[in-house]
Amino acid sequence: MTYGFTYTVEAKATADAMAPERRDMLERGLAKLALDPYHKATAHIGTHEDDRKVQVAPGLLIEYVVAHGLLVIVVIEIFDDILLEG
Repeated sequence: MTYGFTYTVEAKATADAMAPERRDMLERGLAKLALDPYHKATAHIGTHEDDRKVQVAPGLLIEYVVAHGLLVIVVIEIFDDILLEG
């Protein structure tokens, strides 16, 4: 089964603000994740197995929830940019 994916408003704003090549990396990573949202490279967060996080591309960490055949992208962290600031 391949899962679909959608974004929260905040995550969508982050994705839309990315440079096109970075957005492409995100979408390719999400397409692979949609094949197996519980892949061994992912980790659950909190107490629920369906609340997860994974690095989908270099410098891109997402937090998502698996629900009703969808991956709901809740947070997108661009952590290499954060490390370069300051």
